[in-house]
Amino acid sequence: MTLIEYYNLFIRKLNSKIDKNELDEFFFWLIEYYCDINRMKYILNPNYIISDHQKSNLFNAIEHLKINMPIQYVIGESEFMNLKFHLNNKVLIPRPETEELVSWIISTNPVNKKILDIGTGSGCIAISLAKFIKSSNLTAWDINQEILEIAKKNAFSNEVKILFEIQDISSIKSNKKFDIIVSNPPYICNSEKKNINKNVLLFEPHKALFVEDNDPLFFYYKIIDFAKQNLNNNGNIFFEIAEDQDQGISELLIKAGFHDIELKKDYRSKNRMIRASLK
Repeated sequence: MTLIEYYNLFIRKLNSKIDKNELDEFFFWLIEYYCDINRMKYILNPNYIISDHQKSNLFNAIEHLKINMPIQYVIGESEFMNLKFHLNNKVLIPRPETEELVSWIISTNPVNKKILDIGTGSGCIAISLAKFIKSSNLTAWDINQEILEIAKKNAFSNEVKILFEIQDISSIKSNKKFDIIVSNPPYICNSEKKNINKNVLLFEPHKALFVEDNDPLFFYYKIIDFAKQNLNNNGNIFFEIAEDQDQGISELLIKAGFHDIELKKDYRSKNRMIRASLK
């Protein structure tokens, strides 16, 4: 089978489920991953004959995409801050908003700081900070060893050193002090599941996404409560937030004694990040 024949099959099998522009992106993503052929190589040689092994992987990819599996889980990796991250469905797929959060932290030039990432998942936040901040000292927490093994693999492949520890946000037990605490905790209410895309709802870890409707700011409260005791003087806390939670989280921060609270909009002009300082 040639690549052009696979492309025609790929479009025919999936065009009723996935937008055409997105399908083209998925196709090129797959052939680069499985065949080491980028877009230009394909244009120059669409009649490249794929091997039986490549064909098997590419056909399996179609079957996975048919059942709404995200492309990042199909190939087992994603890109974040121009770095590669290994993924499986134990951890969230990194989002553009989270890249903006990381870029915001980096822009504050936090040299020689002790930084904690709470709920690290794939490690994308901690690893990116370790990669792009000079002389940083990174610690990253998540709830079990299975998740941390993924983050450790990503730290190794991106050549950074991070201390990974098992900690549960709901019952943090640590006396360590930090200069910066960052988190992208669960913040989507269970009642909103009906509005979530199938590829997210069926495959991404619900514990990393959803919270009880009667306490949507539970994890923010827990982290802020920890931060007010464990941030060094003039330390900062950074959160990714839902667009309708800015006021509630600001109030939590004020009650805890934080100041200089700053909201930041994402690429869609929605308030999706917040920063605050502690004297």
